[in-house]
Amino acid sequence: MEVRLMAGGRSYGIDHVTTNLMSGRHDVKGAMHAHPVFHIMYILEGNGLFTVGQTSSEVGPGMLYIVNPNEPHQFHFGTRGPLLNLESTFVLRGADDEPAEVNLFDLIEENRSIRISESLRSAPLDVPARFRPMLDEGYRRILDLYDLPQLRAHFAIQVIDLLARVETIVANAVHAEKTVHTAEDTVERAKHFLLSNRYRPVTLGEAAQSVHVTPNYLCRLFKEHTGETPMGYLLSARMREAGSLLALTDLPIYTIAEKLGYEEPSYFARLFRRVYGVSPQTYRRRQLSPC
Repeated sequence: MEVRLMAGGRSYGIDHVTTNLMSGRHDVKGAMHAHPVFHIMYILEGNGLFTVGQTSSEVGPGMLYIVNPNEPHQFHFGTRGPLLNLESTFVLRGADDEPAEVNLFDLIEENRSIRISESLRSAPLDVPARFRPMLDEGYRRILDLYDLPQLRAHFAIQVIDLLARVETIVANAVHAEKTVHTAEDTVERAKHFLLSNRYRPVTLGEAAQSVHVTPNYLCRLFKEHTGETPMGYLLSARMREAGSLLALTDLPIYTIAEKLGYEEPSYFARLFRRVYGVSPQTYRRRQLSPC
């Protein structure tokens, strides 16, 4: 019975080459090379320096490297102590039985109907802690076959199983990347709303409603991405503009307060003093007479 991998409307035969738990490699450096096989390498302990394609990266626990056929690569194992890693090497063969030069990321894109960014393709994947036991188990199932000669025909099945686990990790990374971008977009849209409405009284609730999130969630996102709260961001923008208006115009202070959304000039003056350390009147005098 032949087991084939179906992906992107095509089928591939699977030649398992080797799967190993490698340990004790300390300061072992290979030459840059390429060959028509896949390497799926998962780091358990230690460190090193791996180059895949045009990208070099420091190796650390929990990192997953996907090396596609004929992709140049160089491994320097254990740069600061022994490296422990799992690795599986295999070949996918096309209908002509020749090694297929296909990209695993492309196959996952087609199978999952997702887009994998260049940043994910070119760097090692940092496997989340909750997925590490699952990935480890995928390798161990292949390794177990070495002790069961009667089941060695099942290598192809277990390689497919390992690839399914890798696909899950890649899809999760795509989702996480989108979530980060969505959060950044939310913060940017909230910033735009606040700046566009800085000339009138505006509340945190209005800002949150403008981007369809709760006030607490917006505060948390804003703090994570800017280091300040939404209303703190609005205050900073208003006070920068207040300083410019005081220095460059002769508008009365109450007019400047109104222009910046403050109904009470006294409240505006208190906020201004808190930011600049002096009253609006003193700030204006100093700007007009710097000496």
